[in-house]
Amino acid sequence: MKKISIFSISIILLVILIYVFARPKPDIISVNLVSETNEITYSDSESVQIFEDAIRTVKKVRGSVDVGPPNYQMTVTYADSKVVEYSLYMDFKTKNGFLIKQSNSEKMLDLKDQNSEELADLLSKGNKE
Repeated sequence: MKKISIFSISIILLVILIYVFARPKPDIISVNLVSETNEITYSDSESVQIFEDAIRTVKKVRGSVDVGPPNYQMTVTYADSKVVEYSLYMDFKTKNGFLIKQSNSEKMLDLKDQNSEELADLLSKGNKE
């Protein structure tokens, strides 16, 4: 009887772990950026994929940050209707950037180099139009 009970509990825990780690992340359907001079919404699949990759691969930086005003206020809308707000900081010369999630404004989320470059290129195109 104990073997069946332990086996059952193990299977339940395994199913829960698989669900937690393998469940699909909700897709981003749009990203709205607001700067001092411009507002733009990205909803095309190529642009949204750039934002999705950037957000998915951020690296949390230890400690807290105190920075000036961001380049953009960014609102990300997911397919499950969840809305997440970020401040986006981008240095267009070096193409380095980071995010700060509004719900945790003291933690910096560093963008990986490749994602930061792709995002800087996308935003540069958006500012010229």
